[in-house]
Amino acid sequence: MPGGDRLLLAAVLLTAANLRAAIAAVGPVLDDVRADLGLSAAAAGLLTALPVLCFALLAPASAAAGRRLGAGPAVLGSLLLLAVAQGLRVLDGSPVLLAGTLLAGAAMTVGNVLLPAVVKAGFGRSAGTVTGLYTAALVAGAAAGAALTAPLAAVLGWRGALAAQGLPAVVAAAVWARAARRAVAAGPAAAAPTGGAALWRSPVAWAVTAVQALHSTLYFSLTAWLPTLLADRAGADAATGSLAASVFQVLGIAGSLLVPAVLARRPGQTGLALAVAALWTVPVAGLLVAPGGWPLWAGLGGLAQGAGIALAVTLVVLRSADAGTAARLSGMSQLVGYGVGAAGPVVVGALSQASGGWTAPLLLLLALGAGLAAAGVAAARPVRIG
Repeated sequence: MPGGDRLLLAAVLLTAANLRAAIAAVGPVLDDVRADLGLSAAAAGLLTALPVLCFALLAPASAAAGRRLGAGPAVLGSLLLLAVAQGLRVLDGSPVLLAGTLLAGAAMTVGNVLLPAVVKAGFGRSAGTVTGLYTAALVAGAAAGAALTAPLAAVLGWRGALAAQGLPAVVAAAVWARAARRAVAAGPAAAAPTGGAALWRSPVAWAVTAVQALHSTLYFSLTAWLPTLLADRAGADAATGSLAASVFQVLGIAGSLLVPAVLARRPGQTGLALAVAALWTVPVAGLLVAPGGWPLWAGLGGLAQGAGIALAVTLVVLRSADAGTAARLSGMSQLVGYGVGAAGPVVVGALSQASGGWTAPLLLLLALGAGLAAAGVAAARPVRIG
């Protein structure tokens, strides 16, 4: 790989590692944050919900920023905003915390939307493999953020631990500034505004979007409710629930690496899409019929969530004819996908409360797994959009 490509790859991977860590870092210190600031349960929930809502609602604006500024400068600006936001949110008081969280969500949305365009423009035939690598970096960054926050908080307090999450964004921005000349190749293509309406009429674009939506719903639902589900169905204590949640998140790294490995051997995506759907369906069925086997189900779910996000992003890149289409398709899939995904935990929780148990919610998740298989097969058709 030429030196410029290696530099751009480093910038992409470092950027990806920052696109979930700000969310994952909150959970380990949430009790300390609530005790210090007197946050209600609803306000505490916003610390996770706000970034996900940004992923949905600000996706079109992020694509527009890429068209106006070029993908490279827009991503660089978002990294600097992310670093500032993570320092801002710990200054004082719950309004500042929520405002900083909102800014961090907006910054991460830009990277979510525009990195596929950068990869499409910068890596050509290797775009699918690079996409898999950067989704692995995204999952690894989230896992690292969750794992390191508690030890840092023991030394620095929760404010210092959360503020420290901005340092990787500064490092990524420094590398990105050097790589921006390669990334700017995505700018002119992304600037072309044509084809937007046609994209929303494309069955393949909607199939790609459905993959994102169904995967996001499964992921956020289990992320929110897995410890509670195990407590209710398997009598698990808090430590066991926390361990299951950690396994679910950490094994996502391995799952995300499966996608480039499979694509390197068999470039078609149909079998991969069916495998990802099966990886989701088996652990959900296991939690339904044998919740005591949670170590296996949490592990398979972790593989599913890592492979699922890698598949969703890879499909955006592979189905797009050029970088501009990749930016627009990324914006469409994230607008709809994260909007649906953010509602998943709410619907699952309400269904559990209304039915008095977890059978109905798990049956719903099984149905979503079947839908993911169908959407994945449709999105895997060798068709280029744009």
